[in-house]
This record gives sequence, structure tokens and C-alpha cells, in this order.
Amino acid sequence: MSELHNQLSFISPDPRIFQEKLNSLQTSELADRIRVLTIWPSAVRDAISTIDSKQEAESRGRLERSQTPTTPVFKGRHVRYLSRGREYVEELLHVHSSSKPLRSPTPTRKLFSPRNSSDSFANVSENPTQQAFQQAIRRLQHVEEFELNWYMDKGAEGEAWNFSLFPEIWQTIGPNLRKLTLDVQLFKMNDIVKYCYSLPKLEELLLTIHGDTSPVNHKHLLSIDSSDTSVPYLINKLRPTLRHLSIKTIGHQQLSLNFQLLESFPYLTSLSLNMPLDSEHLQDPSGFRRLLNAHPHITDLSIRYAKCCKDCTDDGFGLPSGKHMLYSDVSLPALRSLEVGLHTPVPPFGSINPLYNTIARIGPDFTSLTFRDRNLKLDEIKSMLRLFPTYRLKKLSLFAKHLSPQLIDHIAHTCPALSSLSLEVETVVRSESTQASPAYQEDDVDGFSQALFNYAVDIENDRWRYVTWLLSDISIMQWQFKVGHQHNWACMKAIARVIPSLRSFAGKGHMDVGANAPVKPEAVQQRSRFIEMGLDEGLYHDD
Repeated sequence: MSELHNQLSFISPDPRIFQEKLNSLQTSELADRIRVLTIWPSAVRDAISTIDSKQEAESRGRLERSQTPTTPVFKGRHVRYLSRGREYVEELLHVHSSSKPLRSPTPTRKLFSPRNSSDSFANVSENPTQQAFQQAIRRLQHVEEFELNWYMDKGAEGEAWNFSLFPEIWQTIGPNLRKLTLDVQLFKMNDIVKYCYSLPKLEELLLTIHGDTSPVNHKHLLSIDSSDTSVPYLINKLRPTLRHLSIKTIGHQQLSLNFQLLESFPYLTSLSLNMPLDSEHLQDPSGFRRLLNAHPHITDLSIRYAKCCKDCTDDGFGLPSGKHMLYSDVSLPALRSLEVGLHTPVPPFGSINPLYNTIARIGPDFTSLTFRDRNLKLDEIKSMLRLFPTYRLKKLSLFAKHLSPQLIDHIAHTCPALSSLSLEVETVVRSESTQASPAYQEDDVDGFSQALFNYAVDIENDRWRYVTWLLSDISIMQWQFKVGHQHNWACMKAIARVIPSLRSFAGKGHMDVGANAPVKPEAVQQRSRFIEMGLDEGLYHDD
């Protein structure tokens, strides 16, 4: 539990941690502060089961001790052992001894009844730990964000999806909930949503739906999944208030029916789809097209092609005419931000690709573009940027195989109005090579910095190649061995030396690498001197 951030999570099956959190929620003062709640039902179930097993063992031990004669140890110890053995055999055979009181049988726990959730609801009072958990949930009256992760489960198959917390969850936190995140297996969705009656304030829904990930019987699995309507049922329930919708699928699922059953959402402005949108998984694309055309007010769109049963070299929707069955004639006039996944191969420079050609024209005025899911070589970056209206872009984000002076130069000339550039890079190099790159290259940050400065700046003649570029913020991220994923501050400082307009690193609004390490690039100082001298306009710019 994070009291500072008003967050509470039940994600550990450790009974000690679980019990401590239940105890801390006994007072409404702390419970009223919780705004973000995360639950893993399998962890909650395992924690409760462990606590109950321990309590039953202790109760059984106390009962045995109360029924055992207080015979001194030195008097006939073997008699006591034989007596206990006889009692145990009699209980197994259900034989009632007249000389000994019958030991009450161990009660059968009905915490999670297989397939029959009504049994578990009816017997809540028989389980004090589960009852305490539900009472704790009832105190969380002000939760605004709820995350449920239920795609990995160690329990038996019969009890994997019947968990009696959902009526309490929706009844308690539903009225004030604004953001809901579900990461679950498809066959559990119905048990989750069937008690979800009303979420009157919910604006953001993030779904990750897991199908069967086994590589066999694809067609059989698709036919089974095609009959499940729990996903569109939940989404349509949120029609009056939904503003942001994100759907990600993992594993084999048939998507056609889901899109066909979706209604229109009057306030939807953000849509994110991450799934295998190919002709095998989306056999009827009419529902998908209708979803896009029914929401011309979408401002943020993310379309990422997730890999499923095979490498997708072609989505199967291209037409000989150059049109695309999903995106041709689809227009989103309010679109401002577009994110595109590149699992399908990038077309060679100058070739026609119906998929990317039509996506690039889906909105007339978007100013933010992001490429995901592929590290791009320089020629691939040139090929993709050629398809999009880069002259009006304000923000650009992509994953580059090499960070080189040639890459910076191409982006500067292709995107003259760019104000924010975010790069994930694999390797930093002095220059792009015309030959095939080796499997592993070491970073050459110093070489990159010097080559970029030599190319972009002529100090003797006060000539700056990028003096008219409007870039104000840059972010460069890189994975480094034994370090992890972090910003490459050295490369950002090298770029700031040659771009006078830069004022911010990594969206921070300033160029301080550390608390005590302010960075004031030479280019900024030189630019200030130019302005004072009245030489800011008309400086050298080599096209």
C-alpha cells in the first residue's frame, strides 16, 4: 500500500502481507484515501486459502489436544498411541465409539465453488477471511482507477474463474470509477462483467484479452472465440461516458464479431488497437471500418499489428487498385496524433504499399507521428517518412537502428516544423555505412558528437546548418548493458550544440542533466550573441 500516492494493491499471495493490508483497512480514514486499486484475484484466493488452511490446522490441533487424555508420559505411552490410532481408523470408517466422543469432521471449505459462483456467494459467511476481505473492499468508496490482472492462475482449472469478489467490487467502486484496466483471459471475461451493472463515470477503458496461445488447432480456437460477446458487451455498457478505449489481444482470437457488435460512442476521442488485424483473424472487416467511420471526432489513434500465429508479411487486405480494405476512404478530420505499428515489413523506397499509404492519409491535419515495433534503418526511415505529411509534424517518435549525423540531418530537412523529437536508438555511430553492419557495434558517442558538429557548424564563418530548425525538445533513449533503459544525455548534449533552438531534454522543460549539472550548450550562447548583433535572420542554411 502506498499511502503517499493513495494506492492499494492485492497482488501478493503472501498471507502475512495480505492480512496486514486487511488490518490497515479496518479504519475508514485510510480506506477513504485510496484512489487507485489493483487486484490479482488468483493472489487473493491463494492468500485466503493459505490463511484458512493454517487456521483449520490450528483448530484441528486444539481439538485433538482437548480430546486426548492427560495420561502421564511415563505411564503406558504405547497405550495412548494405540488409542489415537484406533480413533483415527474409526473416523475413517465412520464408526462411532460409545466410549469416546465423536470428533467433529473437518468442514469442507467452499471458498471457490467450481463452475458455480452462486455457491461461493451463498457461503461467504462460512469463511471469515473472505468475509474480512469483502468488508475491506466495501470501505473503498472513493476509488477512481481499478486494475484487474487475471491471466495467470495457479489454481485448479475448476476454480480458476469463480471468485466471489466481483459483486462487491462493482457495487462499491463502480459509482466513482473513471479508469478501468482489465488484463484477463477471454474465458474469464463473462464472470467478471456479468455483475457489472453501472459505471456512470467511467471514461477510460484499457483491455488486454488473452486467447489461447498454443500453436495448434488455430481454426478450432478461432471458431470458439468467435461466439464470445463479453468484450463488446462491456464496452457498449460504457457508451454514455467512454472517451478513451484501448484493446489489445494476445493469442488466437476471431475479431470480426467484436467489431460488428460495437456501437458508436459519442464522446470517444482516443482509440488504441493492438491486435493481428489480418484477413485470418479479421475475416469480415466491415465492423472495423464502421467503427472508424462512426467516430470522426477521434483525435488520438494507435494501430499496431500484433504478431500471432505467423510472421505477417502481408495483412491480406490490399487490393490490386492500390486501395486497402480497412483504411481506404476512411477519414478522421479531427485526428491530431497517429501511432503506427510496423510489424509488417517496411516497403522499399519508392514502392507502393496499400497499408501504409492509406494509413498515412487517414487524417488531413495530424501533427504527431509515432512509429512502433521495429528498429528502422536509415533507408527505412526515409521510406516511411516519405509517405506521411512530415512538413506539418510537430512531434516525431521512432526507434532507429543507428543514431548518426545523417539521421539527424534527414529529420531536420524532412520535418522543418518539428518541435519535439523522441528517439529510441540501438547504436550510436559516427556515420552511416554503405556496407552491411556487423551483428554487434560498440557506441561511438565521441565520434558521433564530433562528426555532427563538424558537419553542422562552421565556427570560423559563423554558419549554422540548423539555425532555422524549430526543434525545442529532444529525447534519446537507449538500452545499455548492465545499465538498462535510460537516457543518453551525452548524445542529447551533442545535438544541442548544433541546434540553437533546443531548450529542453526529454520533455523536462530544461537542459539540466542533474540537480547540480546545468548544461548551457555553445550553440545557445552563440545564438544569443547572434540575436544581440541582429544577425539571427538569414543566416547560412545549406539545403
